[in-house]
Amino acid sequence: MDDKHPVPAFDMMEFFQKAPALMCVLDMENRMLHPNEAWTRVTGHAVKDLHGSLVDERLHPDDRDPARRTSRISLEAQGAIVQESRFRCADGTYRWIEWTMRVIFDRALVYCCARAVDQPRRATVTAARRLETYLRRAPVAMIEIDTERGITEWSTGAEKMFGYARSEALGKGLIDLVVPEHLRTQVREVSAQLRENRSSDGGRFGVGTNVTKDGRFIHCEWHNAPITDDDGKVRAILSIAIDITEVEKQRARAEESVARFDLLMRGSRSGFWDFKPRDPKNPIDADAPIFVSDGILRILGLNENNAPKTIVELGRYNHPDDHDLVANEFHAHLSERRTESYLEYRLLHADGSIVWVGSTWYALWNDEGGLVRFAVSCSDISDRKLAEADQREKLALIERQAMAIRELSTPILEVHEGVLCLPVIGVVDSGRAAEMMNLTLGAVVAEQARFLIIDLTGVPVLDTSTADRLLAIARAAGLVGAQTVITGLQPAVAQTVVTLGVGMGEVKTLRNLKDGLRYCLRHKQQR
Repeated sequence: MDDKHPVPAFDMMEFFQKAPALMCVLDMENRMLHPNEAWTRVTGHAVKDLHGSLVDERLHPDDRDPARRTSRISLEAQGAIVQESRFRCADGTYRWIEWTMRVIFDRALVYCCARAVDQPRRATVTAARRLETYLRRAPVAMIEIDTERGITEWSTGAEKMFGYARSEALGKGLIDLVVPEHLRTQVREVSAQLRENRSSDGGRFGVGTNVTKDGRFIHCEWHNAPITDDDGKVRAILSIAIDITEVEKQRARAEESVARFDLLMRGSRSGFWDFKPRDPKNPIDADAPIFVSDGILRILGLNENNAPKTIVELGRYNHPDDHDLVANEFHAHLSERRTESYLEYRLLHADGSIVWVGSTWYALWNDEGGLVRFAVSCSDISDRKLAEADQREKLALIERQAMAIRELSTPILEVHEGVLCLPVIGVVDSGRAAEMMNLTLGAVVAEQARFLIIDLTGVPVLDTSTADRLLAIARAAGLVGAQTVITGLQPAVAQTVVTLGVGMGEVKTLRNLKDGLRYCLRHKQQR
């Protein structure tokens, strides 16, 4: 030994007592001998209480038989033996102890070095219990397939999904159990890739059709993971299956709805656009992206390459004279939280022409008053607007023609200076009589006429109401300074007047227009 480095004195017993590991000796009856002080720190038992006590009596009842079996094995073993068991502490609780033991045959003793393994053991137990919970309660199917023994694990989810009880599935081949016959060859090839580990991802994920115990076909999403041994050889496959039958049905319905919507959008003569504000509390989001249908592009003469992408871009196609109208209505629709509005306005086509559209605006609001979505349906109403304009022009023309006819039906003729003639043709109703009154009095005043000749040569029949209306015109003319002369009374009309007892009063009646004009000129000269 080198004197320069003297070895400090070493007390083996002190080392034994102060060591952090649990140390002791067991005899052939499994009695604990010479426990060190670490046992007191870990279990709370005094060393003197442990010395000479039977270890079996301090173990958890469930661990006593396994411990005895291990003890018997240790007597036959040549190397160290490791076992785990729960040891009762002084306070009545149990702690997991990992024992490492070696038999000293010539002395009939077992040397033990132990340690508390509560946390690792608890984590292991917790993980096992969690796995068991997953196997029992998870809605998915969890299946383990041994490459030689078939199915070795069949979860509750697998029982519910495929209809086979665990006892029915264990030991069976998964493919023969749940894969339709016409797909088995294909699935076996995928399974072979997994078993032989030929591909890093081949067969690990897939969607396929499966069959249940009662013959129903379901769609499942499969996630597969090979389990390998230390040599990298696949010994089992862990599979998780998710029933996506309803998801597939919903996806098919969604695809059908999308296809139907797309067909309607392409085939409709109307156009649609909508947007979803980025912030429901800020509905007037002019820069929010919008969707425009083919119908909108057709109305504006655009294509997908130059389609408007925001409300601002779409607003540029509003006619300048209608821009404020549309903007005000849009803001009113949103600020008043309307659900529906209708507006007709003009758009500018890409070729510069004007397109009239009728727009129905729809808004969807949430419970907090925020805008969820805004949608617009536009119809090209240019033909209707042109028809309405044409109709208005025709009505105006008809009105002008009616005015001309009325003027022709009530002509006021100046036959001589100071002498006006009103030839009456046809039936005089109340409307025509009122117009004749207005025109006649206006002409009398304007021309300062002294005589008015009402010529009835064109009136074949005269009833009481017509006679009264004509006499009213005569009396009104007298009030503005013109004497009225009635000419051209037909014999039948004269008889009717007498029969009806209509009094002509001070109105002068003469045989024809010539006599009436001669009468007026003679009296005019006398005045």
